[in-house]
Amino acid sequence: MEETTRLAESIRELLAAGREERLAALLDGAHAADISQVVRDLEIGEQVRLFRLLDPQQAGAVLAELDDQVLLELVRALDETEVSKILDQMPPDDVVEVVEELPKEQAEKILDLMEEEKSEEVQELLEYGEGTAGRLMSPRFVAVNEHVTVAQAIEHIRKSASAEDAFYYLYVVDDHEHLVGVVPVHRLVTAEPTTPIRAIRTGDVESVTVDTDQEAVARLVERYDVLEVPVVDANRRLLGRISVDDVIDVIHEEATEDIQQFAGVAGDETVLDPPREVFPRRLMWRLINLGTATLAASVIGLFEGSIQTLATLAVFMPIVASMGGIGTTQTATVVVRGIALGEMTRHVLARVMVKEVKLALSTGLATGCVLALISYLWKGQILLSLILGIALVFNMLLAAVVGTLVPMALRAFRIDPAIASSVIITTFTDVCGFFSFLGLATLLMRFLL
Repeated sequence: MEETTRLAESIRELLAAGREERLAALLDGAHAADISQVVRDLEIGEQVRLFRLLDPQQAGAVLAELDDQVLLELVRALDETEVSKILDQMPPDDVVEVVEELPKEQAEKILDLMEEEKSEEVQELLEYGEGTAGRLMSPRFVAVNEHVTVAQAIEHIRKSASAEDAFYYLYVVDDHEHLVGVVPVHRLVTAEPTTPIRAIRTGDVESVTVDTDQEAVARLVERYDVLEVPVVDANRRLLGRISVDDVIDVIHEEATEDIQQFAGVAGDETVLDPPREVFPRRLMWRLINLGTATLAASVIGLFEGSIQTLATLAVFMPIVASMGGIGTTQTATVVVRGIALGEMTRHVLARVMVKEVKLALSTGLATGCVLALISYLWKGQILLSLILGIALVFNMLLAAVVGTLVPMALRAFRIDPAIASSVIITTFTDVCGFFSFLGLATLLMRFLL
């Protein structure tokens, strides 16, 4: 972190002084990830000046590290010919990530200016659905026939793999290009040269098809601790590979999306997005929340007379609502995460429900007793304290049930649980919390006065 800070200071000083040659030398020895971090904080004009000092290969590595909005603004500011030369030096799957963020016309122009072979590779990947293994994979891999020897395989790698490509596995195919195994590189280099590849291959290969969701790919990597995942077609012919660094990006992207959607924010929103793009997405969820808040207010309206008679009730209403809200948030967060990781299925639903209800009952009783004691010390009314405690326990139990069932129900209807859970669940607990507290208080009003 300190090195990145020093690099940023040096870059700004050299840019301000116009010392281009010194800056170019400094950038030549810097890591692409550190440069990208500095680029994010520069004005667009400075970004362009800095970018033009990088060689195409390094520029491509920096471009692949940038956030979508920064990348889009930078590419728009650069000449299309410049961009095409940079993309020519990047792996096809990284080029896809850049191109898919651009307006269609600009993307087509840049693809036309790129080298024909690279452009065709990128366009083939773009034909696969967004968020699938096909869109994520690299079509560059090293595969050998199962009948070759270790020495022949090593010679094949030497001739076919470029210095920039990082390969963790050698893929083994049959005479029809079907994937039949893999050989980790470390096992290859330690084997006897005359050993047949089929003798050292691992035959039980975890693979995915081109239409597999990228989240499923990430779960596979996590479960089996592999560094690469082969991508095959319906006939198990090898088409590409997905490396662990791509999977890390997917995990980061999906986790960010889930967190943002749980808060009613668009999953692809970043801190640098312009207000005009964010406005309609934010407004939609705020209007939905306004509607649910109005529903909760209408419940309070049913007991307006009770509140007027005993104004003390209004003091404790926010506590009941707040405790229900935190209860649902805790339960729903665990359940949504379980759904995202593939752990939360209908087979374990009953177990999870029992666990959450037990937790809700125990924590509800504990917090209910504390709230009842606070209420008694504050207002000196034993009955009001008991009503508060009972209402709180009831609301916590409801929070557990709703927080478990609503995300699962949304998933069953093919609605992302992370998007709508918080709004729907909070409405349930607010409405039921107010109803239980104010309803009990109304029934027992004559004993409270």
